[in-house]
Amino acid sequence: MIRRVTVRNIGGIHDAELSFTPGLNVITGESGAGKSSVVRSLELLTGSRGGVKYIYAGEKRAEVSAEFDGLRVTREILSTGRSRVKIDGVNTGLNECAQKVNSLVRIQSQFAQMELLDPSRQLAMIDSCLPSATRTVTIPAFREIFDKASASTRELREIRRQRTEIERKYSNAREIFSLMKTARPEAGLQMRLETELADITHRITERERARESLDMLTGGLSGNGLIGSAESCFASLYPFMSDENSDGVMQAVETLRRSARNVAGELGSDADDAALRDETESRLGALRRLKRLCGIHDEEELQTYCGEIYANLEWLEKSYNGMEELSSRSLEEKKKANALAQEIRSARHEAGRILSQRVNSVLTELAMQGITFSINFLGLPKLRRDGADSVEFLLTDGTRSGRVEDIASGGEMSRILLALQLSLPEEWLPPTIIFDEVEAGLGGRAAVLSGLQLKKLSRKCQVILVTHEASIAALGDSHILIQRVNGESAMKNITGDERVSEIARMLSGSPDMTQAQEHAKILLGC
Repeated sequence: MIRRVTVRNIGGIHDAELSFTPGLNVITGESGAGKSSVVRSLELLTGSRGGVKYIYAGEKRAEVSAEFDGLRVTREILSTGRSRVKIDGVNTGLNECAQKVNSLVRIQSQFAQMELLDPSRQLAMIDSCLPSATRTVTIPAFREIFDKASASTRELREIRRQRTEIERKYSNAREIFSLMKTARPEAGLQMRLETELADITHRITERERARESLDMLTGGLSGNGLIGSAESCFASLYPFMSDENSDGVMQAVETLRRSARNVAGELGSDADDAALRDETESRLGALRRLKRLCGIHDEEELQTYCGEIYANLEWLEKSYNGMEELSSRSLEEKKKANALAQEIRSARHEAGRILSQRVNSVLTELAMQGITFSINFLGLPKLRRDGADSVEFLLTDGTRSGRVEDIASGGEMSRILLALQLSLPEEWLPPTIIFDEVEAGLGGRAAVLSGLQLKKLSRKCQVILVTHEASIAALGDSHILIQRVNGESAMKNITGDERVSEIARMLSGSPDMTQAQEHAKILLGC
């Protein structure tokens, strides 16, 4: 519980210290005295947004500090808008501080009544009424299998997305692989192939020219080449030549013919070069086509890219079996989650029935006999981490029936919230609950009954109540009065005659009216 709160330079409070006791602590004072500044100060410790607007006029910093059982929390707001937070004197983050303080304190203002309208909060209230085994075993088991099923679904969705992307990105992979098989890319390949093709083409061209020259000499298939013509010409000259010269000519012609035959044998066939040329052209054409398809002109980059294609398509092939296995596992996890969700649903329906009975019993004690509180469960189209249900709190007033926010007045909302606090298990309650004028809209018997219920609640946890209702303030175990003195908020714990005067002021507007003082004494049991 809260033992002491120190407030400096927040709202209208320059420097104040408040001490609280177990039980019901009431805070009263004229409107504008600074009661709300106390609540705002405590809200700062629960993580609410700070700002320069909270700082007392003319000051550069504001600070609120609260002492809990075994814990001291401080938050400082600077004129720059920044804030500093300490837990037991050690600097810490605001989120950590808020998490710690919210486990110790719950602040219920008129705005906090909206808690009733938050389906997740409503569901949490119902879950607090579940059997221990459901809360500690079944729900954790459901959330564990739900998380696994969700993870499997996300993984499966991601695999399918990747498969679609790979199939789209590499839709021409079949052609790429065919071209790769032909081109066999490597560093500097295109330049080398172009050089080789030029060399092969040059060899074939030169061979063709040599063959043409040889055919001119030998006559080819016709047999009437230059050698034959020369031999015929010399034959008509032989009668005029000496034997020695004619023999020399005949030997020379024969040598020329033999040389031509030898050259013909040495020229060889174009078949090998033609085959090599075709292979080189095919490989070079495949390489060029491959580069255009992939949009890559560097052979090393092309090798890397094609390696990526291989890896992706290999993953694509392997992923199919993995996807089938994951689909099967996901389906099994969803079945288990559904079974547990149905078990939780049954337990929640029973807990909702019991909680409704408790709330209606308290509402009767709060003079709300004509109103019936009930809980309606709505099945969800798909499982969530909270289960298969959402809830809505309903009211029936005899003529109308609908959701709480559609039926209840402000005063009725206050009493319903109080009834819920009293109806929920004690472990649901934090060590301290702070109510900021939740009795607004109540009066007469309803206010008195609400005060009695607040008193009952204070036996389960510490209650701090900011109130304008005298009959409720009189029930306090401790009474803090906030007054405006010389333009500043001053506060003190009051007892005895001071408390009688304050209750009298709350009753009549004047602390000195005799009848009001007599009435105050009756309320205080003096």
